[in-house]
Amino acid sequence: MENLIIKYLGQSGFKIDKENTSILIDPYLSNSVSEIDSPDLVRQIDIPYAPERLENISWVLITHEHIDHCDPKTLPIIYSNNRNCFFVGPRKVCRILEKWGIDSKQIITATKENIDLGNNIRVKSVVAAHPEIEYGDDGLSNCIGWIMEIGPKKLYFAGDTSVCEELLNELKWNGSLDLGFLPVNEDNFFRRKRGIIGNMSVREAFGLASEVGIKEVFPVHWDMFKVNSVIPKEIEIIYDSYSWPFKLKMGFNEIKL
Repeated sequence: MENLIIKYLGQSGFKIDKENTSILIDPYLSNSVSEIDSPDLVRQIDIPYAPERLENISWVLITHEHIDHCDPKTLPIIYSNNRNCFFVGPRKVCRILEKWGIDSKQIITATKENIDLGNNIRVKSVVAAHPEIEYGDDGLSNCIGWIMEIGPKKLYFAGDTSVCEELLNELKWNGSLDLGFLPVNEDNFFRRKRGIIGNMSVREAFGLASEVGIKEVFPVHWDMFKVNSVIPKEIEIIYDSYSWPFKLKMGFNEIKL
């Protein structure tokens, strides 16, 4: 595979570029959370791209409606500079995008069927439990992850999710996964008390990767907000203390495939 670059944007955000195809996943490129939701939830990492400077974007994939994934101060600006860009997400997200002025012709509701993104890239949705699986009026999950096939490689972008049997079964059905981008900001009593919906713990993410056959794991969603963060050394210790059947990739900003 040549000329494929995956750039990590923080939280669960990515920019994927291959030749003339540029894809964004859950780009959180503002300070919306602290400005709209909670003043104490201040970003800990720099904004890697100003939304108004992102041009030639082909696709934007959104996993669910929370503003650190579906950002009202990022997505409309990206659309204003990329009128031919397509936005894909659950129906709940699609309705929000329309309210923000994005043309309905540029919005696609995610299903379990593959969408051809061009340059030998295909993507389809899988369920996500955040914290439980919630189905919309279309019978599809309101929160999703993405399985992306790029040539011979198969990647899993989990979005926000806990572990459940339905998710495990869907992932197993899709076969061996080369890379998994998994959230590790665990759910716990104090985060719930604070109003934060957590995701998998480090051990749960590693257990999922082991059970469904992910070859390389990239922990995400641990770096953006202090109250919702995970110490990188903790992730590494849990990995080093057991014989996990996958490679761990920490501290990445860019991946070339």
